[in-house]
Amino acid sequence: MHPSEETLLAVASGHADQTLRLLVEGHLDRCAACRSTVGELSAGGGAMLAALEAEAAPDRLWQALRERVTAPEPPPSPLASAYDHLPLPDSVRQELPLRPLRWRSAFVKGLRFSVLMRDAFTGSFLLLGHMSPKKIFPRHIHMGNEDVLVLAGGYEDERGTFEAGAFVSYEPGSQHGPMTEPDEECWTLVRLEQPNRFLGWRGVLQSILT
Repeated sequence: MHPSEETLLAVASGHADQTLRLLVEGHLDRCAACRSTVGELSAGGGAMLAALEAEAAPDRLWQALRERVTAPEPPPSPLASAYDHLPLPDSVRQELPLRPLRWRSAFVKGLRFSVLMRDAFTGSFLLLGHMSPKKIFPRHIHMGNEDVLVLAGGYEDERGTFEAGAFVSYEPGSQHGPMTEPDEECWTLVRLEQPNRFLGWRGVLQSILT
């Protein structure tokens, strides 16, 4: 599975928010076909820029660059290695805020997730999910668009089986209960426009807790 051409165009044109851009860039790290598509979608804009008359950069820009080049390297943050052991794409790792991961339960042993960031303009969330082998994530309904990038392992649901590198989109109102493979843990990077709602007793408990 791959991002839609509309999603790739949003990334290529700069209209995607930060969470969607990072999710797609993580997929592009492994997918030559989508990288090629993004290159084709970007070609028109590049040609337009190349056709513009050259203009000298302002002096203040060169001054700012000189200051950055000559500035001493800041000491490494003690949190800089917080993501080292996780199967995150480098493009994502480089933009994450340096703060400890706070894992949350999905009401099932062996399932957990952590909110990595929230886009300041659209409010969308980027989450890291971890599921042990042969686990079923509680069935839930998507209140907004959900996009999933499988980082390691895989899962299956009503729409198919998705291995590492797969990019899967779920529209608002859809629902599923993914199950991981029997012999491999699953890591996912998930973009949510709105928090999902669990079904059954978990949904009742979720309402009470939130």
